[in-house]
Amino acid sequence: MKKTLFMMAVVALIALCSCSQEKKVYQEETNYLPVRLEGSDKWSIINVATGDVIAKDAYVNTPSPVVDDMFWVYNDNNRVDIYNVADCKTPVNKEVFASATCFSDGLAIVSKPNEPLMIIDKNCNKVAQLSPSILTASMFANGRAVIHTDLDRYGYIDVKGDTVIKADMGFAAGFNMEDVALVSFSEASDSAKVMSVIDINGKKLYDLDMDKYQILTPYYQMGVLVVAKNDSLVCLDRNGKEVGNPLETPKKIKDANYRDRVYAGDDKYMVIKGDRMGLVDKDNNVLIPFDYKFIQNITPTRFVVGKDSVMILVDDHGKQVGKAKFVDFKPFSADNQAVRGYINLEVTAANLLSFIDEDMVCFAKKGSTLMDVNQLVGVDPTQYVGLKQVDRPIPPMFCSYIFDSEIASLTGGAAAPADSTMTATTDSTMTSTGPQAEFNYGAKLRGVAINFLVLETAPGTEEKLLQLMSSAMGTKGFKLNADGTFTSDAGTAVVMGYEKGVFKLYYYFDPSEVKPLPRESRSV
Repeated sequence: MKKTLFMMAVVALIALCSCSQEKKVYQEETNYLPVRLEGSDKWSIINVATGDVIAKDAYVNTPSPVVDDMFWVYNDNNRVDIYNVADCKTPVNKEVFASATCFSDGLAIVSKPNEPLMIIDKNCNKVAQLSPSILTASMFANGRAVIHTDLDRYGYIDVKGDTVIKADMGFAAGFNMEDVALVSFSEASDSAKVMSVIDINGKKLYDLDMDKYQILTPYYQMGVLVVAKNDSLVCLDRNGKEVGNPLETPKKIKDANYRDRVYAGDDKYMVIKGDRMGLVDKDNNVLIPFDYKFIQNITPTRFVVGKDSVMILVDDHGKQVGKAKFVDFKPFSADNQAVRGYINLEVTAANLLSFIDEDMVCFAKKGSTLMDVNQLVGVDPTQYVGLKQVDRPIPPMFCSYIFDSEIASLTGGAAAPADSTMTATTDSTMTSTGPQAEFNYGAKLRGVAINFLVLETAPGTEEKLLQLMSSAMGTKGFKLNADGTFTSDAGTAVVMGYEKGVFKLYYYFDPSEVKPLPRESRSV
């Protein structure tokens, strides 16, 4: 039943998001589509209305969604170049930007290396500087952007950069096309959040009864919030009252018994028949025949379809628009955030150092076992079979707990050994089937790898941070060695370095295992 409910939620969410084209996505339609043309490893831009390629094989990295005729691309230096579709070859920005949101109503939020966030217009001129306390900011929607502060609290700013809803929430969703949003006034780390709905001025409209409803999506769409109730879906209006689904499927389409159906705008539905997809209207008249394995609406009159790995753009009657054939595309998404390019070096160094001393690192002491670290409560052991490390975020850093033996194993047979080198990877996975996997709680902790992202800051930040921390290591009980490592009388060791915009601190319980880390500087 849970799987069925999840699929229902996905369909409902896609349907509501798809319908958003009628009211415009974030007040802006997607008139241009980034694609990767057949036979190319670079990205292009096509005009959704005509299908014409307006920028062929122009970008190595994937462009952001094109909103308000503006988009951005990471250049070879991992910095943001901002473009207007009127000139897809020449960046609008003269300054170096580290991150950016999409534009909305002519405005975007960006970061510059080693500076707080700021709002810019379509000419990349500064409109407003934001508070240095703001860590991240979302795309503007309904004149509001969600902000996340260095106190781990959420709030909202307006297009002038002024805080209009105080940052005192543990979670906040965007207003999107609606004038209401889902928020939580609980702590961000509180697993038992109390969810509330506020209006665009921050007035609480109601508290969501978490015992009665299960949240499936944090966004209101078409005036309703889709939630689960007793293994079924219901819609809540802005006052928390159960109301009818504004996208109730017409009877003729229901009676057709399609495998799946998703609303595509203008009373059209993308449906699955057998193993093929097509488009029908509200009276179940076929508009796009069931010839395709893939179909995605871009606007109510433009669709991406594909019979295999190659896709084309068609209108709402299946006629190809333009001649472009492509193997990948970038649909609209509002997930891009601007990340503050500024850190206070003294505060950051002090925060990082607070997690270590001569006999402890990240709350774990020498001799600690997997049981002592207690990082795996409620986790399925099968995903850790053969692995020797557990990765966990401890904001504002990322930690990897490294053990001397496998974290989990199969009781019925031996698992393949994992690499014993102490590294801080986050993408190592190994899966196993069957219920016989068990955690090896007696596995001993070898050390912890701490990683702190500084890519958004100015080049040289890593060097300065290392200097500050090195000068303070004595206060933590460590002495500097000739090779740049640090050891303590307690028999522990630390080595620091930086690479690709990540500052690294590795802590070992056995000094003989210490290996120098790279110190790779960045350029702008």
